[in-house]
Amino acid sequence: MIFRHRFVAIFAILFVCVSFDAAFARDVYVKLSQAGKYSIGITNGNIAMTDAEGRLSNLGTSTVISVSGNTANIAGNVFNLPLRLTGQGFLKFNGRTYRGTFLITQRAGLLNVLDVEQYLYGVLPAEVGASWPTEALRAQAIISRSYVLKRSLEVRSEKGYDVVDTDMDQVYKGQGVETAKTNSAVNSTAGEILTYGNEIAFTPFHSDSGGHTASNADVWDKAIPYLTGVPEVVSYKSPVSTWTVRISAAKIASVVAKLGGHIGQITEIQVSEVDQGGRAVKMTFVGTVGSKTLRASQFRLAVDPRSLKSTMLTPSGGSFQVKANASTAEGLVTRNNSRSTSSLNFSEEQGLAGMTAEGVFTTTELIDMLTNPNKKDQYYKVGLSRRGKINTKSQPKINTYGFTIERSGNDFVFYGRGWGHGVGLCQWGCMAMAEKGWKAENILLHYYPGTAVKKFK
Repeated sequence: MIFRHRFVAIFAILFVCVSFDAAFARDVYVKLSQAGKYSIGITNGNIAMTDAEGRLSNLGTSTVISVSGNTANIAGNVFNLPLRLTGQGFLKFNGRTYRGTFLITQRAGLLNVLDVEQYLYGVLPAEVGASWPTEALRAQAIISRSYVLKRSLEVRSEKGYDVVDTDMDQVYKGQGVETAKTNSAVNSTAGEILTYGNEIAFTPFHSDSGGHTASNADVWDKAIPYLTGVPEVVSYKSPVSTWTVRISAAKIASVVAKLGGHIGQITEIQVSEVDQGGRAVKMTFVGTVGSKTLRASQFRLAVDPRSLKSTMLTPSGGSFQVKANASTAEGLVTRNNSRSTSSLNFSEEQGLAGMTAEGVFTTTELIDMLTNPNKKDQYYKVGLSRRGKINTKSQPKINTYGFTIERSGNDFVFYGRGWGHGVGLCQWGCMAMAEKGWKAENILLHYYPGTAVKKFK
């Protein structure tokens, strides 16, 4: 069942080369650990280490490095940080092998520093796997590259690294998980990123949307034009299409208290507001001494995002399969890869994307535009004439839903669909689209409408 009533059109792809500022990094700094003690090995040859003074040392085939403050102790010898480790073979740490070099700093701990393309070799097998369709792998490569490069520009100077190697950013398992198929997907998209205007797009992704992706504003409290939520257009069923979890009332009360709601013992939980796709946006917790309304995504992260898998909550359980709305999906498989024959320039294409987000067009018109891209010129003119007449602020974004989470003894029972925060690309939806013949670039323009795939120099 498709919950959203407006369908955002997919626009023709614009491939151009983009020159970014010199600060645009091609190397990625991945934080592996900050344990303070690291057992390092190498697959071939010896480990070469350079310390803060530029002195070179041979550490043999394996070593243990203990860090205290701004110094490191290696076999009784003290060296000043940072330390850089290199070698002819792949470096080893914690049972994994890695391309590139290791960097040990006081602020960030043990980092793996390597070229962005080589970094992606270790991301794709960990995030999706070689069994997935090629176009799904290519789509993942583009958004994973975009994600880490945007992070490198925004957080490295502050944190001393770009990303961690877990799903707090994107899963990265080094050289040992690489496959020929996933490496090929990276190579075939080398340098390609998703952009919005002249900036790298923010490209979050998740496992399963449960039928409709989420708005960035609802999850992370920041409105982003290309992350407003879209319906799934191809049917699929994932291992987490439905799930059930029991959480004790005492744990929930503790979490709510930590989030500022000192309301006593929890007696009732209401899903009080949902978005246009049916995903919980706000939850109201009723206690013996008051009540507290929280953002659903905030509560999920605080209580345990691995148990409460998503905020696509339902009144009851049962089997579920994401089903594409026939009226929106019909004809897309054969037409989604066609290039536009319109004469709109880049600025006008962006303007048309903005109009779709504002609700200027009806659902029927959006579907017509999607399946007949040669009509975009016509719809652009129609949209300009309507734009000033529509008060988008008066259109309700969130509807009251109002169902109660089931109580069972000392626990509350949560039923839900999908897994993850719900923003951006849905990996299972992406796989289903690729299996139906969608190209990677068109998949991305569905999940991030108004963006463009570009190649940096």
